[in-house]
Amino acid sequence: MWLEAIITREDLAQVLGELLPVKIHLDDDEKTDRWLYLDRATAITLVEDMGLRVSCPAELKWSIAGVTPTIKLDELTVLISPEIIEKNKGSVLGFNLELEAADIRGIPAIIDNTVVKAVNSALASKKLEWNFTKTLTHTVGLPSHLEPIEGLHIGVAWGKRRIGQEALALVVSFKLSFVRND
Repeated sequence: MWLEAIITREDLAQVLGELLPVKIHLDDDEKTDRWLYLDRATAITLVEDMGLRVSCPAELKWSIAGVTPTIKLDELTVLISPEIIEKNKGSVLGFNLELEAADIRGIPAIIDNTVVKAVNSALASKKLEWNFTKTLTHTVGLPSHLEPIEGLHIGVAWGKRRIGQEALALVVSFKLSFVRND
């Protein structure tokens, strides 16, 4: 048995409207205090088989040539890519963030690309995951007049994701079994 949740582009826009603006701390070192601030989205696009492309104004605090300025970006393009990751304790839905394009005023494109690569490396270490196996696995108690059956165990077997131009779909397969006391 499986269930499918379809999240439309409009649903995603509403969720992003609640999430943004947000500051993402890129390291744990108080001396560098590196972070990326994403302001409200100006454009949201679903990219088939890849994820959600978000454009927004942004700020970045990052070391460049020995100084750590706060850099304003008129527009930053971020790709949010969901993926199903199999772990020892079940499947999780992970979200990867990757800067696709940054327009840093007054800085040559070659430095833009170097900064983008460094920020993407830092973002790769910041995990945003939902362990849907743990969340959705449950045992439901049943009435005592169903002897010897005590409950129904609902377990997650696997998950998949699909990304189209209009919606993102999460499919979760469940396995059912009865808990017996005999």
